[in-house]
Amino acid sequence: MLFKKLIRSFAIGSESSDTAKSTPPTSHTSQKGKRTCVYFTSWSIYEERNHFPQDIPLDYATNVFLAFANIDSKTGEVSLGDKYADLEYEFKPSEESGLHQKVHGIVRKFVELQTVKYPHIKISLSIGGWSNRENFSKGLNTETKLLRFIDSSIKLVKELGINGIDLDWEYPQNIHEGKIYLQVIKSLRERLREMEMVQFGQIRDSYLLTIASPAFEDKLQYFNLSEMDKFLSFWNLMTYDFAGEWSEKAGYHCNLFNSADGEDEDALCADDGVKYLLKHGIPSEKIVLGMANYGRSFTNTKGLGHDFNGVGRGSSDEGGIWNYNVIIKSFKPSEIFYDAKACSAYVYSHECKLGKNHPEKNLFIGFDNVESVKRKAQYVKSMKLGGGMWWESCGDDYQDEDLCLLKTFVKGLGGKEQLLRE
Repeated sequence: MLFKKLIRSFAIGSESSDTAKSTPPTSHTSQKGKRTCVYFTSWSIYEERNHFPQDIPLDYATNVFLAFANIDSKTGEVSLGDKYADLEYEFKPSEESGLHQKVHGIVRKFVELQTVKYPHIKISLSIGGWSNRENFSKGLNTETKLLRFIDSSIKLVKELGINGIDLDWEYPQNIHEGKIYLQVIKSLRERLREMEMVQFGQIRDSYLLTIASPAFEDKLQYFNLSEMDKFLSFWNLMTYDFAGEWSEKAGYHCNLFNSADGEDEDALCADDGVKYLLKHGIPSEKIVLGMANYGRSFTNTKGLGHDFNGVGRGSSDEGGIWNYNVIIKSFKPSEIFYDAKACSAYVYSHECKLGKNHPEKNLFIGFDNVESVKRKAQYVKSMKLGGGMWWESCGDDYQDEDLCLLKTFVKGLGGKEQLLRE
């Protein structure tokens, strides 16, 4: 009963609770530059990816999100998702660090890079993710669990010496869970401000609190957007995964606009997600446009808007997923196209022999490439958005200046001098 009363105090439109009064909104002052955010996953360091923190050109980035911390559904406790990768993996002394000592764990490696070479970078711990989707609702369904979630999240920020928390709940399924999400956000902001008072003697909102947000009304309808925004630093809008194995027809998964060739006028697109947030009062500079360093495939199909039978093996350990850096080096130029209307690249191959199991017939892959990212940089500027975000870092081609999506986007913004330096 106490927990239900606690949730009711955070009801939509409520301004009467003590927590609401003690936790004033974050400042909405104009942002001095664009953000470029990358999600780095703990599984990136293993085969088949072999991707490490030092591989990212962090002078082109502003924010790193470490994915993921897990939630214990029985207790609400938040803990690192892969202790070995996050804290124990041995990084040998490196030239770029200037330090002659070993560093253990992904987290410490990023902190080292931040301290020695890239002081502008902000590092956040991302909690949740798709594989943790059920643990959010189960791990926050009592007051005791919720408080433990808050306490353990704050403890990790302190212990790891990082700059913030990112929440990735995929997704609240009803208004009640939406209210719980709002309560978590308010409570975390309050605790982060308590940390600031201890450290600085004043509230600066220098600790980041963000969410990875869905980009379509079906999920956003349960969010009290205006109230959540009062306590968030910015929104990482997941404007990808619009189509996949769950779809009825083959489609683009990270298109900016609806395609002229698409048969489904109601197909999802990034522009609709951005405009939904704007319509509900989210400041444009707090919306960060999500982009994909991977494509989603469909097999045995005639192409966009047509039936398909399967999604294929893909290039990773997840069926139907092709890393961008594999796509651009594996398919012939005659098999790669760009839909300017939708702002999406795509592959169409009658026979692909790259899969480990057997050739894929009539393969369609929607993905982001240099052309689509250039257009998205223009869109971010014209819409006065906060910047761009990528899931996940291991899929980009950081070695090739002309093919790197992160660098292409920054150049499209006008260069590194256009980036936010906090």
